[in-house]
Amino acid sequence: METVNISSGGDAGLSSAKPYTTVEIVLIILVAGSLSLITVIGNILVMLSIKVNRNLQTVNNYFLFSLACADLIIGVGSMNLYTVYIVIGYWPLGAVVCDLWLAVDYVVSNASVMNLLIISFDRYFCVTKPLSYPARRSTKMAGLMIAAAWVLSFILWAPAILFWQFIVGVRTVPPDECYIQFFSNPAVTFGTAIAAFYLPVAIMIYLYWRISRASRSRMQRDSRKTSGTSIVEAHSHSQEDVGENQIQNNCIQKIREQLREAVPRKEKEELQQQNGSSPCKEDKPEQVDPEAESVQPSTSTENEVPVSVLKGLNAIRQMNQADPASRTTSLTDSQATRTLLKVTKQSTVAKWRKKSTSLREKKVTRTIMAILVAFVVTWTPYNVMVLINTFCSVCIPNALWTIGYWLCYINSTINPACYALCNTTFKNTFKHLLLCQYKNIRTVR
Repeated sequence: METVNISSGGDAGLSSAKPYTTVEIVLIILVAGSLSLITVIGNILVMLSIKVNRNLQTVNNYFLFSLACADLIIGVGSMNLYTVYIVIGYWPLGAVVCDLWLAVDYVVSNASVMNLLIISFDRYFCVTKPLSYPARRSTKMAGLMIAAAWVLSFILWAPAILFWQFIVGVRTVPPDECYIQFFSNPAVTFGTAIAAFYLPVAIMIYLYWRISRASRSRMQRDSRKTSGTSIVEAHSHSQEDVGENQIQNNCIQKIREQLREAVPRKEKEELQQQNGSSPCKEDKPEQVDPEAESVQPSTSTENEVPVSVLKGLNAIRQMNQADPASRTTSLTDSQATRTLLKVTKQSTVAKWRKKSTSLREKKVTRTIMAILVAFVVTWTPYNVMVLINTFCSVCIPNALWTIGYWLCYINSTINPACYALCNTTFKNTFKHLLLCQYKNIRTVR
């Protein structure tokens, strides 16, 4: 059995393979085909979810959309071609298709790593520079960064893979094999593994360590601030409660004064008769202009009464002919209370929005952390074998190369599951799409 020609970006070529039995071939095709189908469906769901649900159309999710595009290409092309290569034991599609497959595979794999780096830096700046960075964080900026990741990946890999044979003047890859020609040198393979995997992973781990450290520091500051000012805040709240009660009492008193001025003299006379007193007989009720009965808001700053309360005084007077004194008092108190509650609601809404933003940021960070962990777990075995192969070219059997290489592909299958498990909005949108429930899908949360 010959050795495996390896690479660092997510591709390997088998120079020859042990013949498989019919049962093994069927099993390989079923497993590989199932993984490919799940990968394609999962990443299409991610892309459709971001497209149709307005709540998912955020800058961070645009980076995930780009990552899903890369994973979709791997699920459609790379997985199936590699399965053919494994089952048959040699490359049957010629040199041109081989080079195209390798070029696409490496460009897409490198674009995935670049997208993960962009997402990590985006999270880092969001947490460490919450005031200055969001002002520059726009859809246009996200589009430029995504385009740069794909263009840079293409420039780094495609020309070298496609034209290396013309640069050196000869193609050294046998017709029945498929691997990158300049990876025949183990030292080159080692260097590309460092640049394409180990260095980006080290940067991402460092950034998330800084994110975690900054988050803990902020929580500790908030905790100290809360504990240090709890007594002062309690006293302040009690003072505010007393002040609000005083304001409400003054408001109600002013409303009553306005009401007494607005109630006709006849009603005053009836009220006085109920209290056991009567006006002098010489006094005659004055004619009150019906238009003058409406209560107008005071223009004086000192005696200012809420406008919404004063507008209801005319209706209150008409409803309380039987007992104007008692009913007017209760209703005006209720009107004043509702007016004061409107002001209180504004601060409550502001606190709720702040809490909602904090929860959303935690959800995003949790999702990205799951994607990073999945990437490291699935790509590390293959790249460890690359390092070992540099010093011992016969130490890694073909079966381990195949498993390690497939783990790199399985990362594209796992990513959509990370979105659904860590983000409820993605999960609910997936469910609506799979069940063909398109009603209100644009606002699913």
